[in-house]
Amino acid sequence: MLPCSNCEQPFDSVFCPSCGQKRVPAGIRFSEVIGDFLAGLYNVDAPLLLTLRTFVKGPAGLTRAFLAGKRKAFTPPVRYFLFGVAFYYVVRFLLNWDPVDAAVQTMQGAPPVESPAMRVNHWMSRNVNLLLPILMLMLAGADRLLFPRTGLRWVERLVHYLFATGSYLLLSSTLLLLTPIWPRIQLLNFFIIFGILIWAAIALHDRRVWNVVKAFVMVPLCFIAYVVLCSILVALMLGVPLAELVAKPA
Repeated sequence: MLPCSNCEQPFDSVFCPSCGQKRVPAGIRFSEVIGDFLAGLYNVDAPLLLTLRTFVKGPAGLTRAFLAGKRKAFTPPVRYFLFGVAFYYVVRFLLNWDPVDAAVQTMQGAPPVESPAMRVNHWMSRNVNLLLPILMLMLAGADRLLFPRTGLRWVERLVHYLFATGSYLLLSSTLLLLTPIWPRIQLLNFFIIFGILIWAAIALHDRRVWNVVKAFVMVPLCFIAYVVLCSILVALMLGVPLAELVAKPA
């Protein structure tokens, strides 16, 4: 009998009788990584595709079902968001794509000029996983302030925007896969980001005209505040003078 790699209990079957782990050889193969990735999509304990489909049918319906206790049927919001971030980075790696360089190239027709401001922008694009939670916190706070009659706590609104952000990451990253065929399609990402977040904000509340107007104002203002705040924080961390953030490259 050989010891279990996980708990070191000797056994001679396929699965360890102590901890339940399957006997596996040392090391890991690429096929195992792909298998884990696909398991995240189709595993009944983490039905990511069902969660995305339910969000597309109605963002508020997904959030309210989850808050009402229907937890097993959907991917938990934090895990859903993290999977969206992971998928975004996989697509970036496959395409060797950087959103900052791509945006400058598309708008100016030339590669970006290195500058202190570009250093900040590149750091932010490489570490979006660390910064996006700030945006979701701001959206949940603004939603609580502008829509007090909805009857949801701040943390429940945060769950809603975790689902919304995870969804736009999955959808916009999928769209990026078409970039080699149609480079300008990446510009649609801005419409997807704002469109999904605004749609999510509208869906969570009574669809009165004033609420729709507030949603259309809230999301862009939160996004602008998020970019400004993150730019300042990253500039301070990198030692970039704040004046350089608005200075034009020579």
